[in-house]
Amino acid sequence: MKGWFYCLSAALLFLVACNSEPKREAPENTSVESDGLEIVKRPYRNSEKIEYEISVVKGTTIKHGIQKRYYLHGSLYSTIPYVAGKKQGVACTYYQAALDSEPQIWKEQPYEEDELHGICKRYHRDGTLQAEYEYKNGLRAVGLKEYTESGKEIEEPKLILTKHRVATGVLIQARLSDNYDNVDFYIGELTEGKYLPQNMKALQTRNDVGETVVSQTSGTITITAEYSTRYRNRGVVSNSINL
Repeated sequence: MKGWFYCLSAALLFLVACNSEPKREAPENTSVESDGLEIVKRPYRNSEKIEYEISVVKGTTIKHGIQKRYYLHGSLYSTIPYVAGKKQGVACTYYQAALDSEPQIWKEQPYEEDELHGICKRYHRDGTLQAEYEYKNGLRAVGLKEYTESGKEIEEPKLILTKHRVATGVLIQARLSDNYDNVDFYIGELTEGKYLPQNMKALQTRNDVGETVVSQTSGTITITAEYSTRYRNRGVVSNSINL
């Protein structure tokens, strides 16, 4: 599979080079690499310090290789692998570090064909695991495993649903079992019963309670909540209620 992938990448690179955009003016900092690539260095605004180092197909703006980003003081902020203009591989983000020390990884995010795909991980500053959560083809999965600095797993909140008959149908109310910030509630079926689709209908929220009225009076309704934790991770929980 790996051999097939690299052959495909080489073919894509050849096609891109043959059908490239008109040659642009060279940025202030451009250096020729190898295999038809060049490194473009972009400084911070109003500064000579480099913010980005971007590997592109020579003579184009198509990213191919590792893009690096730096904090203003110079330590590494992130690395993102690209293949023929699309994110492909594990992107990493780092905590700010002193210039003479190795940066500590903060986030690992796997990509396939420019979309998040796989298990994402976050780490505490001491290197211990902070969180794990999953994506598939860019869709976020239900579930968040989160850990304290000592390694203790933090229990996820439960999504509590209640129903009340009203004149126009059934009023469904949703709330989390614990207090969390920035809670959003959605109604609708999950993709493969696990992944949060794009453009799901949001519920109105009042006093941290999501509410919706459905006209149907039988069947099952699925509600999903997305919330922020004290470590600033986003968790997703889902539950269904029979009408």
